[in-house]
Amino acid sequence: MLPDTQILAASHPEIFASQTRWIAEESDAWNVQFVAHVGDIVDDNSATQWDVAFDALRRLDGHVPYVLAVGNHDLGPFGSAHDRGTLLNDYFPLSDVAHEPWFGGAFDAGRRENTFAVFDTPTGPWLVLALEFGPRSEVLAWADGVLRAHPDERTLIVTHAYLYSDDTRYDHVTRPDQDWSPYDYGVANAPGAVNDGEEMFQRLIRRHDQIELVVCGHVLHDGLGRRTSRQDGGGHVHELLANYQHRELGGAGFLRIFTVSPWGDRVHVQTYSPYLGAWRDGPEESFVLELDRRRDGADDLD
Repeated sequence: MLPDTQILAASHPEIFASQTRWIAEESDAWNVQFVAHVGDIVDDNSATQWDVAFDALRRLDGHVPYVLAVGNHDLGPFGSAHDRGTLLNDYFPLSDVAHEPWFGGAFDAGRRENTFAVFDTPTGPWLVLALEFGPRSEVLAWADGVLRAHPDERTLIVTHAYLYSDDTRYDHVTRPDQDWSPYDYGVANAPGAVNDGEEMFQRLIRRHDQIELVVCGHVLHDGLGRRTSRQDGGGHVHELLANYQHRELGGAGFLRIFTVSPWGDRVHVQTYSPYLGAWRDGPEESFVLELDRRRDGADDLD
């Protein structure tokens, strides 16, 4: 998982490149199946910064597939998210991946903001669903259809603004004190034009037990958050926030590694910077999560 790289694209291209160079070089050793970027790929939606992102992310080509979500800084004039205009599709056109066996489909024909992919892994197939910043209601309806068509595939949701730094979900109704809500941006200027984290959970995530993980970025403060929520079918979903862009050197290249056990019953989450060659080992940055095993015939969790 690549957290917000916006400051790296703006000021530290060598650090951005070090992340993807390391992933490409170590992909076989780590058995990397895919890379997920949670958005804010760039800072101001400018050609100069998208050039940097292109140079960095294209280093993964031929080594490991990658799924891109868009953040607020990837949208609108100067990354303002005043509207949903983005240069993403100029640099990473859907045609680049549409022929790949892992690619599943897109909400908008020819656009990459909302896509899904299915990856074969040693523990079985995983569906990865990338959803735009503050997804529109029609996007959530599309995502619901994708999940209904893939009920047996473990799923990772990749989006930008979902969990807050106090381990709650974004909720503009009960938590107007939360900073940087999707409702604070111009993209929210029409009914159904955005959904925050709580709305995503209620309208999509709680309804599909195959969703194991939701990952996001966006939030500053300490840039970390984690919670586990029950779903309607009795399963549980782990929701994770990681964002380092406000720290020294724009995050110094820290990324997250998710290692699924050979039995598919747990995932070890680690935080590492290829640029520094350093690990972050605190309890919020190195931990193990139990995965729902009922779908593959294992015993219930204790």
